[in-house]
Amino acid sequence: MKKGIVAGLIVLCVALGAGTAAVVVTDDRKGPEIELPADGDVTYEEGSDTAPLLEGVTATDEKDGDVTDSLMIENIFPNDDHTSASVVYAAKDSHNNVSKATRRVNYKAAAEDTPAENEATQETDNSGAADESAPATEEPQQNDTEGTKNETDAQMEIEALPAESPKLYLNTYEVTVEAGNDLDKTSYIKEMTDDADSQESLFNQIEIDGDVDTAVPGDYTLTYHVTDSDGNRSNAAVLTVHVHKNRRTALMGMPDRGSSFFKVFTARVKFDSPK
Repeated sequence: MKKGIVAGLIVLCVALGAGTAAVVVTDDRKGPEIELPADGDVTYEEGSDTAPLLEGVTATDEKDGDVTDSLMIENIFPNDDHTSASVVYAAKDSHNNVSKATRRVNYKAAAEDTPAENEATQETDNSGAADESAPATEEPQQNDTEGTKNETDAQMEIEALPAESPKLYLNTYEVTVEAGNDLDKTSYIKEMTDDADSQESLFNQIEIDGDVDTAVPGDYTLTYHVTDSDGNRSNAAVLTVHVHKNRRTALMGMPDRGSSFFKVFTARVKFDSPK
């Protein structure tokens, strides 16, 4: 009887040991390694296709092997010299371990669309009404109201920061967008400085509090800050976003196409119009 009990305990211990070993073996917390090409002669033009930036970039995981298919470009932002840009790559393995790598490439800003602006000006009628066919654009709006206050508050907070804390600046502190437009939050970051970390590494630590629903006209607030590798937190930079009704709709005095009233309004116009 005792021999049977001892034998059973031995089998149980072996099983538990095997289970523990299995857990250790499958515990994968390391992300893939991203390999960047040695050739740095790559130029990215703002707004162009990003596919060439992925050429020659690979990702390899210790467990999964080649995971290059998971590679993606998380962000691209111009550097302070305005002639280069930092490309942030991300890759993940089957256990959702994510790795990131930053690469510096040549940078060319998008050419100004002067012909389109001239055409829009020519199509403006003599009464001064805006061209209904002009595309919706984002308009920086630094005036004596919220934008100036936001910038002043940010500057005062920066001056009060300890020397080791990072500093974050926006290129504008108030902006107006038309309803329905996309809003790139990170495009409003002008620069970040720190006594130890580079701007490239700080970019991965940016936090933006707040959200903007560009489908709904109104006033919104976004608050930016960044934390460096030593845990020092930057100033809070506030961006006020005004979402206005689409210009074309506003000029016609008509409701937005997305509203239920628009369909009734349109039907009424067609019904009342003379044949």
